[in-house]
Amino acid sequence: MVTDEKIKIGMLSMLKPTVNFANKMTADPGQVWGPRTIPDCQLIYIVSGKATVTLGPNVFQLNPGECLFYGNNPHKLVSSKDDPFTFKSIHFSWDEESPVPNHPLNGIKNCSTSELGDLVSPYQILVDEHGEVEFPNHFILPNVETLFTQIIREYRFEEPGYTFVMRGLLTQLITIIIRNEMNGKYSSGERRKIAPALEAIRKQPNINWSSCELAELCGYHPTYFASIFRETIGSSPKHYLIQERIRKAKQLLLEVKTIEEVSVKLGYTSLHYFCRNFKTVTGLTPTEYKIQSLEL
Repeated sequence: MVTDEKIKIGMLSMLKPTVNFANKMTADPGQVWGPRTIPDCQLIYIVSGKATVTLGPNVFQLNPGECLFYGNNPHKLVSSKDDPFTFKSIHFSWDEESPVPNHPLNGIKNCSTSELGDLVSPYQILVDEHGEVEFPNHFILPNVETLFTQIIREYRFEEPGYTFVMRGLLTQLITIIIRNEMNGKYSSGERRKIAPALEAIRKQPNINWSSCELAELCGYHPTYFASIFRETIGSSPKHYLIQERIRKAKQLLLEVKTIEEVSVKLGYTSLHYFCRNFKTVTGLTPTEYKIQSLEL
């Protein structure tokens, strides 16, 4: 039985996703896929028309511009009888050494209607300095249709290097979806709890936020707050603040004339401390980073 146990995908920056199949088609009125399971994962973009998908206990009504994702959980997809949908579809594997497609057809299996009620296992991806992000099942994301189109074209025509190009495009698509999820409403329960603290740090990295102040923003005891922060993000609030400051510093070093000014803008009272933090995170001094960026 499929449960809601998390499926750990691994570190985003280390993934080697592979496109197994890509296609665009228009369904027949009332056409049905499933109940079934697939051996890999699938992303669908709705171009026009309407459809309904049953995924675990959830039923989604799909309209133009919406996207759907599922893995090997039992699912059922039904095209509208009155307004059959046209869609773009990508079957893929998350992490494979080879970029060569492995067609999923032989691994597709029918399942019982009762299995559609099984809880869906969420797919979670580890993002540097942000912790785990749950890949969404149903979402709207503007401007991704072009990526679907490019992947389908590469799959169909198999021009030289097409597997390498598909891997790059799919990596870009996955990253955009994850970024959108991260920049949204912090959908996971634990991340929602610390969302006010994350927002405060991102908006005002120049403030030397204490763990107690951040905990108060979220309405929790400092000890409990520090625990869920580390569990969700993978680092302490202090370390996360440093990371955000250095991320902002990289931008400011290309815009502001002096390193001292960047240091002050980010709330550092000691230039030495700023330089030490910067080198610890990036491996370069601010001066080296600034010169290297200008040379490039």
